Amino acid sequence: MPGRAGKLLLCLAFVAACSRPAPDATPEGVVRLWLEKMEAQPEDPHASREAFQLLGPAARANLEKRAERASRSMGRRVEAYEMLAEGRFGLKFRPKAMTSSTTGDRATVDIVGSDPTLEHAIVVCAKEPAGWRVEPELP
Repeated sequence: MPGRAGKLLLCLAFVAACSRPAPDATPEGVVRLWLEKMEAQPEDPHASREAFQLLGPAARANLEKRAERASRSMGRRVEAYEMLAEGRFGLKFRPKAMTSSTTGDRATVDIVGSDPTLEHAIVVCAKEPAGWRVEPELP
């Protein structure tokens, strides 16, 4: 019996070591995932909801307030994720590299493209219990 239990523990340790961390386990990972969801909006009807769930508390609050105003003016309930307007999102450049610096529950992700002097962006992320979340600058 001890041999069998040892093999089981070894197998479980192996499986745990082989599993990948969640994409939102790092600031860079959540930024990549958020960009993927935003780009997928035209083809995937669930992408806006999924992108909204990857936003940090400040960005979610901003979009919730916008949705309330839109609901009043349109006479129908507008969901906050609908404020991530389909078709209005486009990358200014293709990210080639991302690096982050973390201080406590905040991180800054530096993104560069093919030409780092012209193609550079900074995205702030916030750590929540569920993982890292994106705090983009919203117009």
